[in-house]
Amino acid sequence: MKYLDKIKTRDDLKRIVTAAKREGKVVVQCHGCFDILHPGHLRHLTWAKQQGDFLVVSVSADTVVQKGFARPFVPEKLRAENLSAMEVVDFVTIDDGEWAGPILEMLKPSIYVKGKEFQDVFDGRFGRERQLVEAYGGMVKFSSGEVVYSSTKIIEDFKDRLEPVREQVHAFCKRHKITEKRLREIVDFFPTKRILVVGDTIVDRYVHCDRLGMSADAPVLVVRPRESDTFLGGAGIVAQHVKSFGGQVKFLSVIGDDESGKFAREELKLRGVPAELVVDASRPTTFKTRYLSDGKKLLNVNEFRDQNLDPPVATQLRAEIEKHGGEVDAIAICDFSYGVISGPVLEALCDIGRKRNIPIVGDVQSSSQMGNVARLKGITMSTPSEREARIALCDRESGVADLGAILLSQTDNRSLLVTLADRGVMIFDSEGRSLKEEARSLHLHEVKRRIVTEYLPSFATFVADPMGAGDAMMSAIVSCMAAGGGIMESAYLGNCAAAVEVRKMGNIPVSKQELLEALHEQMSE
Repeated sequence: MKYLDKIKTRDDLKRIVTAAKREGKVVVQCHGCFDILHPGHLRHLTWAKQQGDFLVVSVSADTVVQKGFARPFVPEKLRAENLSAMEVVDFVTIDDGEWAGPILEMLKPSIYVKGKEFQDVFDGRFGRERQLVEAYGGMVKFSSGEVVYSSTKIIEDFKDRLEPVREQVHAFCKRHKITEKRLREIVDFFPTKRILVVGDTIVDRYVHCDRLGMSADAPVLVVRPRESDTFLGGAGIVAQHVKSFGGQVKFLSVIGDDESGKFAREELKLRGVPAELVVDASRPTTFKTRYLSDGKKLLNVNEFRDQNLDPPVATQLRAEIEKHGGEVDAIAICDFSYGVISGPVLEALCDIGRKRNIPIVGDVQSSSQMGNVARLKGITMSTPSEREARIALCDRESGVADLGAILLSQTDNRSLLVTLADRGVMIFDSEGRSLKEEARSLHLHEVKRRIVTEYLPSFATFVADPMGAGDAMMSAIVSCMAAGGGIMESAYLGNCAAAVEVRKMGNIPVSKQELLEALHEQMSE
């Protein structure tokens, strides 16, 4: 399409603008997000074009738009294409500067046009932009603003009907050359790969109840247990997922000398998961009971001991890690913060990964217990939730993009995947560059520029139980990496596995067939 030729790199646009100014032409520039084009934008751009000979528009890149979660709503490539299709716009470029200053300094337009609402602003970012333009002899003008619309208001009011999930996912796949054929080939390699899963064993019990009403004695809901289901959770379900995907797995963990420990052992045997379970008679197997009514959780009751392993037990576990670590293709560290992944155990796992140059995927969960995902250092990928990332950094305020850059630079991991519940995931990839040392002397914006940042919306269309989504995602990611998949391919496949898992009530392994069906369903849209 010819209009797409209007989209230029910053360097190409600089050459075009420089040549135009030599010919005495008046160059006008507008800058912004232009998330959803509306009549206000059309009036603004039309007015700007009338001020000179030709109009250039610099569009803020996805990574620098700071308008809240999942903004921009429309990916940068589509925003640039929308603008280039407008007759009044002569050239478009995508700009990754955190403010317009650098691109204004590069192009030095004769006139810089902003909306009427900026006319009396002399400080902040626009204040600096105004000073910069006037310093080199340019002029700042303000469009009339007769028609006022807000992209943010439109998005909030019509989000459910406007959600561009299809376009976002398609653009993601195109950028990273992800195809269904390629991902199917990776999944076909799963049976040839061996994965070591190490972490806390948890037994989950779901008690389904009938509501009887409120107690007459106190403001307490009264329920009657109707039926219950018991599942193997924690690191155990990760091992089961890997096995169900078709991979070879070895599961190492610690259980108590109790009925829950026996259940875990029998469940693993039933599922055909090879396991070495070290018995610690001094601690119970972690047992969680969830009471539900009409599919909604009423109460959690957790039985556990969260101290680090006693030295003799830790020694036994490390011996098993050293015994099996030399023959696996990837490692999954499932730290649910109940003490199994102690410092020495974590060190032993990371040491194997470094020496053998194999992928390590790890997670430190801290839903109702203390945990810090920043303790996972120098691994291939960690997969915290947004809340867990904030806990690790003691940061309530920063945007997710900033959180990811900070956490990645502090841990020196290769990549990071932050789960955002039903909103999807954000992926941060350093592409193998070590950030730890250079990050100390760089502004956060410069650190972010050295990281590939991506967003994937959730693929889930129906949610019965969101509790196991992260475990399914992590299992698919480590399986994909073991089979040679890249960071973005692994994240995509993990997103498919999570979408399948949330349809199930309780921790039920996702099968290879279910994974492939979800992949086909997503790729076919």
